[in-house]
Amino acid sequence: MTELRDVLGHTLLVGDGAMGTWLLSQGATASDLSLMPLTQPEQVLRSHLAYLEAGAQLIETQTFAANAGKLAALGLHPDVPELNRRAAQIARHARDIFGAPAYILGSLGPLAAPVESSVVPGLSSDQALSQYEQAVAGLLSGGVDGFIVETISDIATVRAAVAAIRRETDLPIIVSLTFSRWGATLHGLTPEQAVESLADLPGGAPDMIGANCGTGPSLLLDAVLRMVEFARSHQLAVAAYPNAGEPYLRDGRVAYPATAEYMGALAPALKAAGCTVVGGCCGTTPTHIRAIGQSLYATQAVELPDRPMQFPSDESPGREGEGTGSDETVLNILADRFLISVELDPPRSANLERFLAAAKAVTDAGAQVINIADSPMARVRLSALAAARLVQDAVATPAILHFTTRDRNLMGIQSDLLGAYAMGMRNILALTGDPPGLGDYAHATAVYDIDSVGLVGVLDAFNHGRDALGQSLGAPTRFAIGVGLNPAADDLAREIHRLEQKVEAGAQYCLTQPIYNPDQLSRFLDSWGSRPLPPLILGIMPLVSYRQAQYLSNEVPGIEIPGSVLEAMGSSADPGQTGIDLALSLLDYMLPLVRGAYLVPSFNRIGSILPILDAMVCHRDRR
Repeated sequence: MTELRDVLGHTLLVGDGAMGTWLLSQGATASDLSLMPLTQPEQVLRSHLAYLEAGAQLIETQTFAANAGKLAALGLHPDVPELNRRAAQIARHARDIFGAPAYILGSLGPLAAPVESSVVPGLSSDQALSQYEQAVAGLLSGGVDGFIVETISDIATVRAAVAAIRRETDLPIIVSLTFSRWGATLHGLTPEQAVESLADLPGGAPDMIGANCGTGPSLLLDAVLRMVEFARSHQLAVAAYPNAGEPYLRDGRVAYPATAEYMGALAPALKAAGCTVVGGCCGTTPTHIRAIGQSLYATQAVELPDRPMQFPSDESPGREGEGTGSDETVLNILADRFLISVELDPPRSANLERFLAAAKAVTDAGAQVINIADSPMARVRLSALAAARLVQDAVATPAILHFTTRDRNLMGIQSDLLGAYAMGMRNILALTGDPPGLGDYAHATAVYDIDSVGLVGVLDAFNHGRDALGQSLGAPTRFAIGVGLNPAADDLAREIHRLEQKVEAGAQYCLTQPIYNPDQLSRFLDSWGSRPLPPLILGIMPLVSYRQAQYLSNEVPGIEIPGSVLEAMGSSADPGQTGIDLALSLLDYMLPLVRGAYLVPSFNRIGSILPILDAMVCHRDRR
């Protein structure tokens, strides 16, 4: 999927609508809202899905009030980074389930008090910065694509929020102010003054400015028209998120008068004024967003995309057992070339549009193989076998199918392997699989009739024309059998013993866990000694933030990140670029020791791996 920065301001995008008022309408109480990502995640997930199904292409995390000041004012004292991280994960989960391209914005609302000034008492700049930094850290570790600083009335608070973001990342930022019916913010800024102030922020203007909330779409349109004239002079794009009218009480509950039809009718005026992002704020619902989207796209003489699911037709090549891209196996590539692969997680729905777009992008960038993970971290995703076949059909690139023994008994394992072979799969990575307790279904029963060593033995038997009981299959298969290896294992002697067992059972190549220190692989190679070793394919997962580095080091089995790397990420002014630089430095040192490498993009976000992929292609072409 194209990075948010590359489309923001250049492509018309439909934003989502209100989260708070929509959740209230679905049965939540006002006291529930702030902690719902922790206490009622399924309700938050359903709300995101409702907006995605209505056509939203930008969805905001349920974190508008997830800062220490706002929460303390409600008598709440949760782990703020964890609350924000979980909210971002839920939004990403919703996007994965829906399957079509969409972007996740980390929502940063106002603090409990404004930043102090000569006129208004309040928080110090350092206090505000600290509160926003906590929220930003959580949102980044949850995998947002960008940030929206929204419903703000004073520039000092905006400065604190933007500074907190820019200390951690260079992801795009939208800043949206709120204007009253008198045409100014509560702190007296006119739309024109707001644009000038935002353009003059330390470090430069945000990627997009805008207006949200207020008293309704008509008055917000007036503010936008005044902003746009000045925004153009600074080459700033503009967003609009109007309320569904001015709120009033009906039967003791807050209600909003603007209908979906009315909001839809005014949306083209916002687009004509120059807005490239249009969504909704308080009182808007998925019905409002659907009307806004349909109206915006209708005025372009195009229809909203129907996001068709993509499946191979009956005429797809390889119907008789040779799937597209299957003629060349990992072993063929390793025989005379440096192998370059990228690992992709299948989506959490049957919609493969975004997944296949990522596969095409990395193939176009030089990847020769695509690894297809099998429900990693024991979280339910689309069948790895189905995803691998569809990738081979769509981009004519061979896949390495990750195959675990966790979910199948011995009969099921053999049936699925025969089916995989009939569907054109030739490259298998034999894995035991993460236990269900790590994922969403801790109560699920793991099977584990055999482990990865046993699975290698089954595959080797198939390659000799026999099943696990030694009975004839009629004809041998030609699986290229890969296994996992963790060079950074605490118990390296046990890891070496396991690899010896796998090699004896028939393993033909090894994929390492992602490593972050060349000493980790050197230590393994020294311990292995001069014995024959299957070709090594090095795992590289570029870090994107200090928070992510801490999470991987402390919570993901098999990954060890040295203190020097953690220190480099923690002290970096640009963690994303530092992660890329560290990965490139590691590759430069390690490539002579391995026969290939595979890249694992964080959160399936392929933009961060493209510079590394380019360096690997150059290395391959020089060999």
